[in-house]
Amino acid sequence: MKRFAAVLLSVIFLGFTASASAIQNPSTLAQPSPASPQASVTVPARTQIELVVTRPEWAQSAKIGDTVYAQTSFPVVAGGSMAIPAGTCVEGTIEGVTRPTRKSERAEIQVLFTKIIFASGYTVVLPGGANTVPPSPAPGETLIAITIQVTTANDLLLDNGAEVEMTLGAALELDAKQIAQSIPLSRVPAPGQLQSATLCRNIPGSPGTPGTPDTVIPGSPGTPDITISQGPDLPAITIPGIPATPDTVIPGSPGTPDDPGYTCPAKPLVISSAPVVTNQPTQNAQPVAAR
Repeated sequence: MKRFAAVLLSVIFLGFTASASAIQNPSTLAQPSPASPQASVTVPARTQIELVVTRPEWAQSAKIGDTVYAQTSFPVVAGGSMAIPAGTCVEGTIEGVTRPTRKSERAEIQVLFTKIIFASGYTVVLPGGANTVPPSPAPGETLIAITIQVTTANDLLLDNGAEVEMTLGAALELDAKQIAQSIPLSRVPAPGQLQSATLCRNIPGSPGTPGTPDTVIPGSPGTPDITISQGPDLPAITIPGIPATPDTVIPGSPGTPDDPGYTCPAKPLVISSAPVVTNQPTQNAQPVAAR
C-alpha cells in the first residue's frame, strides 16, 4: 500500500513539473494556426478606374491601332483589399477616331483597353486584348468612347494628363501576392509633372511702322519769250524763254502693317469617357507571367 502511494505521488509530481515547464515556455503551448493569406483579389465587372493619359495623341496622326498609354490616378480597392495601386500602367488600342469639323468642335476616340501592368511587372491581359482591332465590341471587353472638346486648329486630340475613366467589362481575378509586391514600387505622377505636349505657342502681335511721306522738290516755272520790235518794215526779234521744269518726287517708305500675332486654341478637354455597350462578360482576365 505504501509502495502504491509512493508511485501515485511520483506521477502527480511529474505532472506538476510538466505543467510548470509549459508555463515557463509558452511556445510549447498549443497555438492557433494562422489564417491562410488571401490568394486572390477579385475586382467586379463595371468597376470604374480613374486614369490619366501619359502619352498624347496627335490630331493629324492618330489612327486605328495606335497604342494608348495611361496610369491609374486613384487606387482601386475590392473586398477590403488593395486591388490596383495608383500609378499602375494601363494600355489600350484605338478602335475608332472621329475628328472635329468646322461645324462641330467635338472629337471622339474609341479605346479598347487590353492590359494592366503593375509596377512589379505583373501583367493582366483584359478580355479582347489579343484582338488589336475587332470588328465590333465583344462580350466582356473594356471598350470606352472618349468625347473631347477640340477644334480643327488644335494639334492634339488627347493631351498628357487628360483624365479618363475606364469601366471594366469583366471581373478581374488578381494575384494578391503580386499586388502586394507592386504596392511599394508604384509611383503616381505628381501634379504638373505631365505637362502639355502641344507645340502651339501664343505669339503676341506688334504694331506696324507708319512709313514716311513722299518728298517733293518743286520745279522751276520757266520764263516767257521776249519779243523785240524793230520798226514797221523790219521783223520782230524773239528771244526764247526758259521752259518750266516739273516737280521732282522722292517716294517715302510705305511702312509695315500691324502684326496680329497668333493665339492658340484652347487645350483639348475630355468631356466624357463612357463605356461602349457590350453583351454580358463570358470570361475573366488572363494573367500572364511577371516581366
